[in-house]
Amino acid sequence: MHKLIYAALLAASTFVLTQSCSKSAVDASTQSSSFDRKGMLTNMSTNIIIPAYTSFQAAAVNLDVTATSFTASPDNAKLTALQTAFQMAYKQWQSTSIFEFGPAEQINLRINTNTYPADVAQINTNVGAGIYNPSLLANLAAKGLPALDYLIFGVGADNNAILLQYTSDSKATARKTYLTTLTAELKANATIVSTAWNTTYPSTFINATGTDVGSSVGQLINQLIYDYEILKNYEIGIPAGVQSMGTTYPTKVQGYYSKMSVQLVVLHIQAIQNIYLGKSVQGDGLGLDDYLTQANAKSSTGSPLNDAIKNQFAVATAKLQTLTDPLSDQIKTNPTAVTAAYTELQKLTVLLKTDMTSSLGILITYGDNDGD
Repeated sequence: MHKLIYAALLAASTFVLTQSCSKSAVDASTQSSSFDRKGMLTNMSTNIIIPAYTSFQAAAVNLDVTATSFTASPDNAKLTALQTAFQMAYKQWQSTSIFEFGPAEQINLRINTNTYPADVAQINTNVGAGIYNPSLLANLAAKGLPALDYLIFGVGADNNAILLQYTSDSKATARKTYLTTLTAELKANATIVSTAWNTTYPSTFINATGTDVGSSVGQLINQLIYDYEILKNYEIGIPAGVQSMGTTYPTKVQGYYSKMSVQLVVLHIQAIQNIYLGKSVQGDGLGLDDYLTQANAKSSTGSPLNDAIKNQFAVATAKLQTLTDPLSDQIKTNPTAVTAAYTELQKLTVLLKTDMTSSLGILITYGDNDGD
């Protein structure tokens, strides 16, 4: 008899719980679907994406002009100007790399711009042979910003030694040609994507307002998370040995030769956070934070998911800001601090990749073996 009563109570409680969960899911779905996704996409396009591509294209043009000037008559002043122009372009890329859909996806902008670490042996082979084919897979890590990082900062121990590689070295002429070929390629790719975003593509982006795989919201969230995982895994995790079975690879950090890895990773996470918040120089517009709030999304602790994500962005950023450049040295001398930063980045991964996507009904379409 007691078993029957217990079974009846269990069935009744299960029915109530199921009904409650179903109602919550329906309520969340209804609230989410009523969100102004077109308004959010308009804000993202007009105030964040287009300015990012426009600025990166301008930085790439400036880098190419400066490289051309340097190779025409190399001297220390022009080398310093070239290094500054390069740093500006690499910093701007951190706000641009997220948007690998539409025009950028068509030309594989991300991997053509920032596949690192640079393949120094392939770069030197290309310089020695005087031949460079950008379409070859072997050249993927011998072009773009990482290759330029090596050519502008890494071919000598200091600027005087670097300058010799472009003046009296037996391969100076070939090295100058290779340098300007890479800056011209970077400029051309940036121009293609920037032009598309400044003309026809925004209409396509803004009007694809669904949440399916091909929608702009789906693509934006997928690429935001994918780019964030590049930050976590490749800018911090693998160099620090966290994702390489304890073996550290200090030379695999982004911006290794220019010694600006920490600057870049901080700019990168801030850019991703601004996209999440819909924040730009124009102010705080509609973002994914507003979308989650509208959906009444909750974290695993029952608190608002948006609050949890914003708090974790702050914690992870603060941990990264405790690091100093060069990051390659920090990995060797202060590994605990680097690992602590990675730990906080991983916590944010779960909030974005699991909790946010499930709350908004977004399917992750890229594959990984990250283990989260």
